[in-house]
Amino acid sequence: MNIYDISRAAGVSIASVSRVMNGAGNVSEKTKQKVMAAIEATNYRPNAYARALGSGSMKTIGIMCSDSTDIYLANAIYYLETALRKKGYHSILCCTGYDLKNKKASLDLLRSQQVDAVIMAGSKYVELEPRNNQYIIEAAKHFPIMLINGAIEAENVYATVCDDGYGTKEAVGKLCGSGCREFIYIYSSDSLSGRNKLAGLSAGCRECGIGSASFRVVQSGKNYRDVAETLEREYRERPFDAVITSSDTTGVGAVKFALRRGLSIPEELSIVSFNNSILAESTVPELTSIDSRLKELCDRTVRSLMKLLDPGEGESTVPKCTVLRPRIVARETTRF
Repeated sequence: MNIYDISRAAGVSIASVSRVMNGAGNVSEKTKQKVMAAIEATNYRPNAYARALGSGSMKTIGIMCSDSTDIYLANAIYYLETALRKKGYHSILCCTGYDLKNKKASLDLLRSQQVDAVIMAGSKYVELEPRNNQYIIEAAKHFPIMLINGAIEAENVYATVCDDGYGTKEAVGKLCGSGCREFIYIYSSDSLSGRNKLAGLSAGCRECGIGSASFRVVQSGKNYRDVAETLEREYRERPFDAVITSSDTTGVGAVKFALRRGLSIPEELSIVSFNNSILAESTVPELTSIDSRLKELCDRTVRSLMKLLDPGEGESTVPKCTVLRPRIVARETTRF
């Protein structure tokens, strides 16, 4: 059973059936009743492609994320799908991993599914080598692309970002004000967001008069056990009294290190993590964390996208880049 069968059963044109299914106003009540009666009699369920014939929209948004096991990205997916569902849109999720080839393949797949737009969650979709972003720019010629916590200057590409550098700069200032003097920043991977965090840390150290000898930057594995081991090696080399981490997962590793070392938190060691996820409240002691305002990033992304997809709103009403400032949520791992 398809739209052609409904057309024959109702004795009306295919265009009339399409208009009824898509809620168009220019259909007589008599025609509408004929079509609805035929649909009910045949138990017909129009598929997405049939609906798209009349509306010009699949009412489907592609979502790309690099790693759905990451708590930040898992939350982003939930917030996005919830917001899209409220607007009457479905979503197709692609977990791409970090390999550029797989990212390109996933974007091609979503394009073949005739999605109305694509949302890319996480700064890992902005490649540090600009020429590697060309596949995004090319795809944006066909539908809007929304970036969460990443930005590319291109037509039909829109960004909603957290000012990560502002957050880490504020963290340095508050730690310094509470008496900390030997800092270490630990992260797991290189990204646009990570570089912004590092720039904020450097700015904070300059403002507080913390020299390079008292500020270390180290990379570790993503697993909290790797973080704890890395911090142990660094502490044996030279003790520190403040740890800033690139995520709450890394922050858990810092707490593990302190407990194994027998360091009192926050008297001997202060810790500030990033993202303010449920992990920050699940540790003992609870982590002071920089709230990246992820839910608001996702909600604003969907609101902007709806304006782009609604011809009545007009594209000019959507800013190319929306920036939100993070805020520090003080808990038990600092003396703020």
